[in-house]
Amino acid sequence: MAAPTLHIVRDEADLRAFVELPLALYPEDSLWSPGLFRDDKKLLTPGAHPFWDDARRELFLVRRDGENVGRIAAIVDEKYNAYADTRCGAFGFFECRNDCEAAHALLGAARDWLAGQGMAYMRGPLNPSTNYTCGLLVDGFELPPALMMPWNPPYYAELLESWHLRKEEDLFAYGIERENLRLPDWLKAELARLKAENRFTWRTARRATLAADIRAMLDIYRESWAENFAFTPLSPAEAEVLVKELKPILDPEYFVLFYHDDQPVAGMVALPDLAPLLRRLRGRLGLSALWHWWQSRAEIRGNYRLMLFGIRPAYRLLGLPLLLLDCLLEKARLHPEFRCLEGSWVLEDNTAINDLIEDFSGHITKRYRLYRREIQP
Repeated sequence: MAAPTLHIVRDEADLRAFVELPLALYPEDSLWSPGLFRDDKKLLTPGAHPFWDDARRELFLVRRDGENVGRIAAIVDEKYNAYADTRCGAFGFFECRNDCEAAHALLGAARDWLAGQGMAYMRGPLNPSTNYTCGLLVDGFELPPALMMPWNPPYYAELLESWHLRKEEDLFAYGIERENLRLPDWLKAELARLKAENRFTWRTARRATLAADIRAMLDIYRESWAENFAFTPLSPAEAEVLVKELKPILDPEYFVLFYHDDQPVAGMVALPDLAPLLRRLRGRLGLSALWHWWQSRAEIRGNYRLMLFGIRPAYRLLGLPLLLLDCLLEKARLHPEFRCLEGSWVLEDNTAINDLIEDFSGHITKRYRLYRREIQP
């Protein structure tokens, strides 16, 4: 067997090979749920996606015996580094066969490129930041991933850790199932007290104002997550891309904004879990897309992912976390088709939110990991 060789992505053919490489790694019956390749290609292309207005990257393929067997992206996000006052280099979009030598070649190439960019340490997987898909699945492999969440085989952690990458932070996915949705008496009493105060008003999103509602939610998200681990604010251009992506798939009934004195102060967005459809499409839209939609509709119906949740800091201690979750789950109860809500992701050390979700009958279903390795002092 020939030694693995590295190849830097330089042209359109290389980029296509990079984007579509997972097709050769994941069988059709796997739980891997890709996005659409056309969207992945855009996300990876400077000039086509606004993330790269303040970032740069290098893409690597690794080949063995003339066949692509792995890939990685090395990323410098200057917006994040300026925001956090650090020199973090990211690695992401990692995929590889169970081939330790090939994986180490990829990780070494990413480290060397990041070192040349003056970065002090590397963190990942970030695809390409925490505002997008991130983390490596390390527990919950038997469960399908929710929309916009990763899935990978168990050996990926072994490949990264054998290269001396170490855990920096874990991210939890919580499941709340209809049949387990029971609130303790103390929580019912507290919710009754908060509702009697009538301090806040709330409404669901409207089709007519959906774009403006999403922008308001993203502003709340930016302010509420400002001090969280690895957070970086979306640029205005990135926010507009997200608005366009969310509008077609967002169910306004599961998008709630809370107001105080007519100002939005908290909100949450749960999306229909389209991952079963994406698994069937395997990255490509074509003439069979409608058939795949028809075949996957039963798996999608009633399943949601709580994707955005935020409260402006000045209002956190006024009971809004309880009111938000209660509002969402009460709406879910009223829909007979509702089956399950996944809250993902939540930082492992965000104990206040973790405890709250567990009070609302949530339980950890999956664990994702962000890794770190020092590059230079």
